[in-house]
Amino acid sequence: MTSRLNLTYEELLRDLSDQKAMTLLPAILYVGILMVMGLLGNGLVCFIFARRLKAGTQNIMILCLAASDLLICSIGMPTEIADMRFHYTFESEFACKLFRFVNSLCSLWSILTLVAIAVDRYIKVCRPFGRQMTIREAKTIVLLSLSIAILVSWPTIFIYGTRFADTKIEGLFGKDCSTSDAMKGTNYPLIFNSILFVGFVSFTIVFIVLYAKIYRKVKRQKEIMDKARTTVAFTVKFLSLETVRTPTTSTQSDTPSAISPNISKQSDDPWIKPCASSGNSGEDKRDSVENRADHRNSVISDGEPTDTTLIEMDNHGTADLRESVTSVRPKTNDLRGAEFKDSLCQKRGTKGKLGEENRTTAIAFLVTIVFVLSYLPYLAMTFSSIFNKGFDHHLRGSSLAAYNLFLRSYFVNSAVNPIIYGFLNLQFSRAVKTMFKSPTCCRPNTIYDCS
Repeated sequence: MTSRLNLTYEELLRDLSDQKAMTLLPAILYVGILMVMGLLGNGLVCFIFARRLKAGTQNIMILCLAASDLLICSIGMPTEIADMRFHYTFESEFACKLFRFVNSLCSLWSILTLVAIAVDRYIKVCRPFGRQMTIREAKTIVLLSLSIAILVSWPTIFIYGTRFADTKIEGLFGKDCSTSDAMKGTNYPLIFNSILFVGFVSFTIVFIVLYAKIYRKVKRQKEIMDKARTTVAFTVKFLSLETVRTPTTSTQSDTPSAISPNISKQSDDPWIKPCASSGNSGEDKRDSVENRADHRNSVISDGEPTDTTLIEMDNHGTADLRESVTSVRPKTNDLRGAEFKDSLCQKRGTKGKLGEENRTTAIAFLVTIVFVLSYLPYLAMTFSSIFNKGFDHHLRGSSLAAYNLFLRSYFVNSAVNPIIYGFLNLQFSRAVKTMFKSPTCCRPNTIYDCS
């Protein structure tokens, strides 16, 4: 006690701030780690999505989320660390108001953008043949969300500021960044936080409804694809048994030379040609099949009929298919094969498209889940301090450290989003790998298509 009496007013406040900072060290380190992760991750996301990926509705909104997170990491988190480090000596009124305003602005902008992403996902998955959101509309929605966030957040400039902080020493008061002294005894902080809480709950309900509908639609699509896959497997087996004949008694020497020109090492048969070559229309394919069938009939009718199907392997391992049959395969089988091949290729393309859509939806869903969960502890601590005034002033030691950790739980959202993109967004992860591997990674004309 004697040593404290010998200290000046400012020195005593600094000493108390140092002691408080040691107690809050876990929270300071926690915010510091998230700040470094967020600055690096969101900076990379902004660069990749702005310069390297093709513009799309989802990409534009993700870019805005990353910009919002980058603002929090560059302004909100450093100021929060300063507030904890200088618990009783935080003197900057401007920094305090800016910090609170940026946190509120970015949080509102993010949740409104997430609502737009959820609506876009719902339209694409549940109403794929309806009118889709355009890039211009996505940009308009993002700007509108930013405007709404600014309008709702401006009261923070008046509600928050530096205030006199009780040091538990009689007659000694410090300064910290919290609810302004001018707002003490008023209902404005409660009204403002209640509006934010109601908005948070309302948007969370919107998320639950939209993603529940999306989940049901995706589940239904998966069931349809599983049934189609079973049908395809059965049809392949049936057509194989119908069109392929096994060799009987003839040998290679029995095969007439007249049939050899008709079948090359790269067969024209629709069962051997890959799906990538199916770029023609259905009518062209049917005409091609009929021409091949007519040519095959004319060749077989001139030669000596046999019942053999021989497959030889050349030096490069390529199959040389030579066939001769006792009867001409009907044109209907060829037509049926070509039509089945077309439908099979379409199903493969549809499956790939659904896979991309589901992956994009999973990214949006995970980002939303992280956002909602990261804000729950913060909201719980905030309303506890509002309805139980001064309860945080009585916390000490580990309880105080845990309280300050939960009070800043929402910072997790700003640091984790780039990790989600890195694991689930294939175009983003591919662009990042290319950027770090290639010496010409910074050329602006390197564009990756992100469908």
